[in-house]
Amino acid sequence: MLQELNSILDNVIYLDIETTGLDENSSEIIEIGAVKVKDGVITTYNTLIKPRGRVPIGIYNLCTGLNEIELLSARSLNTIKQEVVEFLEDLPLVCHNSNFERKFLSYHIPEVKNKIMDSMELAAILEPWRKEFNLNALIKETTNLEKNELHRGLEDSIDTLKVVNSLLLRQWARDDKSKSNKKNNSLYLSITKEYLHLNNWAWTKYLLKPPFFTDENYSYVSYEENKQDETVLKKIPINYELYEGLLENEEIWNNGGDFGYQYRKDQREFSKKIRENFEKGERIFIEAPTGSGKTFAYVIIAAIGTYLNKQKKIKDDASFIISTNTKELQNQLIERDIPTILKKLRLNDKLNYGAMKGKGNYLCIERLNKCESLEFDEKGNLALLFLRRLCAKGDYGDIENINYAAQKHFEIDKYIKEVNCDSEQCKLDKCTRPCYLRKRYNALPEENITVINHSLLACWPYGEKKKINHIIIDEGHNLMEKCYDFFAEEFSSFEFIDLLDTIEKGHPSIIAMLLNLNASYGHRETIEKDKLIYLVNEIIVNINILINDFRSMRLVSGEYNFNTEFFIPREDLKGITKALGSEISVLKESIYPLYKVLNDYVSNITLDDEVNGDNDHKGLSDYIAKLKSNFDILDKFLESTVFYAKILEVDCEYKDFKLKNVPLNVGELVNEHMLKDVKSTTFLSATLRIENSFNKIKKHLGQEKANEFVIPPTFDLKKRTRIFALNDVGRYDEQSYIKNVSKFIFDTAQRINGHILVLFNNNARRTAVNEELELLTRGSKIEVHTNKKSVGALNDKNRQVVILGSKGFFEGIDVPGDALSCVMLDKIPNYSPEYPILRAITTYQKKGYQDVNYPQVCIKTKQIYGRLIRSTFDYGYFIILDPGQNSYTLRNLERDLAGPSIEISTTEKVLSEMQFDYNNWKRNNINIIINNIKKNDKNIQDEFNNEAKKHKLFWELVKVENKEYYFKNINFQLNGKI
Repeated sequence: MLQELNSILDNVIYLDIETTGLDENSSEIIEIGAVKVKDGVITTYNTLIKPRGRVPIGIYNLCTGLNEIELLSARSLNTIKQEVVEFLEDLPLVCHNSNFERKFLSYHIPEVKNKIMDSMELAAILEPWRKEFNLNALIKETTNLEKNELHRGLEDSIDTLKVVNSLLLRQWARDDKSKSNKKNNSLYLSITKEYLHLNNWAWTKYLLKPPFFTDENYSYVSYEENKQDETVLKKIPINYELYEGLLENEEIWNNGGDFGYQYRKDQREFSKKIRENFEKGERIFIEAPTGSGKTFAYVIIAAIGTYLNKQKKIKDDASFIISTNTKELQNQLIERDIPTILKKLRLNDKLNYGAMKGKGNYLCIERLNKCESLEFDEKGNLALLFLRRLCAKGDYGDIENINYAAQKHFEIDKYIKEVNCDSEQCKLDKCTRPCYLRKRYNALPEENITVINHSLLACWPYGEKKKINHIIIDEGHNLMEKCYDFFAEEFSSFEFIDLLDTIEKGHPSIIAMLLNLNASYGHRETIEKDKLIYLVNEIIVNINILINDFRSMRLVSGEYNFNTEFFIPREDLKGITKALGSEISVLKESIYPLYKVLNDYVSNITLDDEVNGDNDHKGLSDYIAKLKSNFDILDKFLESTVFYAKILEVDCEYKDFKLKNVPLNVGELVNEHMLKDVKSTTFLSATLRIENSFNKIKKHLGQEKANEFVIPPTFDLKKRTRIFALNDVGRYDEQSYIKNVSKFIFDTAQRINGHILVLFNNNARRTAVNEELELLTRGSKIEVHTNKKSVGALNDKNRQVVILGSKGFFEGIDVPGDALSCVMLDKIPNYSPEYPILRAITTYQKKGYQDVNYPQVCIKTKQIYGRLIRSTFDYGYFIILDPGQNSYTLRNLERDLAGPSIEISTTEKVLSEMQFDYNNWKRNNINIIINNIKKNDKNIQDEFNNEAKKHKLFWELVKVENKEYYFKNINFQLNGKI
């Protein structure tokens, strides 16, 4: 094996360690593997290390060939320390994701003082567009080699060596191509000339290709930039006029063998409803339960409908907008669902599709190049280099799609607000940069399917490029609550002070623009800078007076922001309206003079002259309009009316306050601002009915005349799930709640080896539980994550993962199979009686608390429960940790969830029954799969493992012997014969 190894880097050591867990304080190193390259000679080192404590059982599954006897008979850490240090000498260490090795080595073998280089960092700089930077993905995508999913120290060190070779060779190939195009802008030259703090970056010197270097010893390197597994399809005749009738033709959808498709009559029926709604130009609400093939059903209509109308040159009907609730769902549609369906229909080269988000979601090259925060040190320079290379050609620039590991490593979040697109200053039609957003903007007119999110739909800012004619609103239930946010007007003291700062400190400042404009029109005005600054300071003083008032009134208690309906506060705050109203009025009146002076200056300078195309005039006009808008918001806020909730929000640290005008008649606004000129609208969701009726949501959204259609349930929730409401962890606001809940989550994770999603209505509770679990999981292999992008870790059968999610996780989490088998909810998501919109509605519209509260409780809880069952073989527990004390709500939920009865239970009882239930569900799945295979007389072992993989089940059939089946499974509860 060593004879076949070659390394571009010399006098380095590639190092990898295996550990019992992720925390260096409570976990141990159990294996070290290294490849030394010294003066061109390659040697290796590999040793197991006997652990002092318990080794999680999953480690043996993760590490190929590792067994307990071998590990426990290994030498101790103290015994091998000296030989490790001697082997490493003082050579630089190359590790993939070096932070991990750095932490463990400094804690367990502090004698190792070697410089550490991160190959993941190199990969991110050289190829920043990648979705994944883990070793497995890089081996697969930059080489022609195959990488086993399981890990060992020496093998991973060798793979790191090969990845580094591949990354450098691929970069040199790009540099050579650049030279052949006479651009001669190699990465090495760029770094040494433009990045002051990267001349000493560990990887810089290796970016320069050595003279006379040949790549003949590196035949495994792939030079394909976007390597993908291409599924080969047979040419099957397709009659597009059949529309949803094509769903019956399983040959089309199983073409290529990349997923198993089964025709469902219900799916065809509601796909037909979407088509008829499109053709008739009507509106319809369709409830399509999880697993009914909702996405498939609407994308096929959008694809075929737009294609046929494109052929007929009916442009208005050759375009569909699909609106989703979240950016994650947008990405899923664009990256997976739409391209897959178009390819099966052989329309992938005949239709254009893409996603569109608000401007702030994209990188701006102009702002990136002017961002001073990235110029001060190596870390900032690396982030700058990473982002510039990512968006250099305009092919990338969606911030949401930046790899999470890279975002975290380069601390991108620190700079996002300085380098994203400024929606006010960005002029897409005039931008000359190779800008990704501008490319997307210019592509809109010819796009057949455009995926947006609900927030963008509420204010569609690209109407001059693309008119919305036909729209499918997926996850339509979200409009019920979010429309209040969509149509609210808000004054933020923090943002307004930022706006005032641009008078003197903007780039360019308002004063600078004013002076330029005045000069270009012959100095028609005398600009009094001191007067402008005085007016700005007066407004800031008034803002600070209000903040001091809030502080003196002690409005905030604890760690949460203070919220109240301004004109209907709780009893003990009834005096604040009068006291604060006059202060807000003074603030409002102090804004007007600044608006008036600036507006007069601009009017007097330009008079009636032509100003089209003048950037300074446009910038000043936009600024003046913002001042007037804030003045109007404050003016409306001070007016008591039954049509608006007036919300005062004070930051918990008194750094900001917000004044919001929230309209209560959102139905009228949906029709006026979202759907006024739309020809056809389809509202889709798994959860549109409340109390078995569409009436509440239709009335709320002003869609009383819309049609409706319900698809029967796809899965047998009563047999595949159990629902518990715990009665012994305490109320969510009790002191013991955090410890009790954390212990229960930990005990559950031990019993079912993780694969748990716990959802919180409140971030503070999530943080507290996370801190408690950090203590409980030390020394175990249980991982606790809080980032939404970590949800994919649930799919790894070798990892014991618990995800703690906030409200953003309540939907859009699609994890089928054994990967997610338990969902917990911290409490029923009731509105607080003090919730400002609730107070406004119950007071002004004379509705009861439950009339307002239960609809959103119903929808949210149904969505959360829906995370658990995503496919035919799914199963598991849904557990409400604190069910509250309102039996009315619990009984109504029992009806609306359409699952089994909600069992009021103790933690001990739930834990005691868990193993029995999960074993039964797993045995049932095995029996179903094996019986289906037997009917078709196929090779049982291969077919079973294929089916298990397809349905994301963690079982593996090892052998069939004497009509007995031998399985292995990650949790080891059912190993052996069934």
